[in-house]
Amino acid sequence: MPGIDKLPIEEALEDSPQTRSLLGVFEEDTAAISSYYHQLFQAMQRIYDAQNELSAATHLTSKLLKEYEKQRFPLGGDDEVMSSTLQQFAKVIDELSSCHAVLSTQLADAMMFPITQFKEKDLKEILTLKEVFQISSDGENQLSTKMRNFHLMLFVKGEVMEDVYTSRKKQHQTVMHYFLALNTLQYKKKIALLEPLLGYMQAQISFFKLGSENLTQQWEDFLTNIGTSVQNNVAYFHITFIPHQVKA
Repeated sequence: MPGIDKLPIEEALEDSPQTRSLLGVFEEDTAAISSYYHQLFQAMQRIYDAQNELSAATHLTSKLLKEYEKQRFPLGGDDEVMSSTLQQFAKVIDELSSCHAVLSTQLADAMMFPITQFKEKDLKEILTLKEVFQISSDGENQLSTKMRNFHLMLFVKGEVMEDVYTSRKKQHQTVMHYFLALNTLQYKKKIALLEPLLGYMQAQISFFKLGSENLTQQWEDFLTNIGTSVQNNVAYFHITFIPHQVKA
């Protein structure tokens, strides 16, 4: 229903066909919101889990590179140049590992926290209120039917009337809370979508800036030199070994 963004609270106590129809639309929309946000939560959880795994794997890589010089390879010999090079790589990757750890923390705070709150608090509250609303409505209908069918003594009917009054009072409170929660959800759903997305993007931007600050010109020169050395060794391998393999 375009143009309708909230349930009229003043009509919450009117059990009219129009009110029930409008309530049905809001409940259908709430079900769609719940389904969509559960999928979004799962996607963001995968991002967060992947980032944690990347952070842990990067840290482990740095640790293994630092331990290279302690290894004893039967055919390796003492290659001081290789050991020194890997130690330099370990320093670079260690700094990257720190950046990834910071990113993991930022994703937890800025992305996962708000969408988890919405999923575990707001959506569950709506589900609980809906169940209470249905139970309350069923209870009132049963008491009303009981009152209409009673043909006993007046004092007995009076007791039933008191039960109906108490039930309706509770049911009216439940309806008010339920309508208000449905209206609130229409506003919260926008915040619940934008807030974790903003958190994700801001965390990524901070990560890139942090990496740019840590990967200084010194590291760029180091990586360029290593890249040139690797290319020269590959070329030497092709010139020295490939022709012999072809002749054989």
